[in-house]
Amino acid sequence: MVPDGYHLLGDSGYPCKKWLLTPYLRPQPGPQSDYNRAHKKTRNVVERGIGQLKRRFHVLHGEIRVTPTAKVCQIIKVCAMLHNICKDRNIRIPAPKDIDEPAEDIEEDYDNAPQAVQQPPLPPVAPRPREGLLYRDEFVNLHFDNDE
Repeated sequence: MVPDGYHLLGDSGYPCKKWLLTPYLRPQPGPQSDYNRAHKKTRNVVERGIGQLKRRFHVLHGEIRVTPTAKVCQIIKVCAMLHNICKDRNIRIPAPKDIDEPAEDIEEDYDNAPQAVQQPPLPPVAPRPREGLLYRDEFVNLHFDNDE
């Protein structure tokens, strides 16, 4: 759940939603281009932060298999808190060469691990693809229109 007034940023591979803002594929000069530039800049900061977390905590490199699955969020939060403590204490992030590559036989362990139970599919929801696009236009007009 994304609280009202907050948004996730996604790349153009995701559908635009009221809670998930994506870039314009062919932005017009002005507010749309300004929005795309800000979107890209913000996503770059987020991606760098995620990269730092993944370099520091190898558990974040792949699927986290824990039961119950709600603990995944707790693991990610703890990694973020520990990362912030490390930054406060100037503990360096391991360079890629410092990270041990997993042994090849670990892959076999994943193959033999119990698989998640298949959940029944959710009922289809009537698609409203234009709703997210219209919301993005309103968002851009409100926050990036320089004429006001």
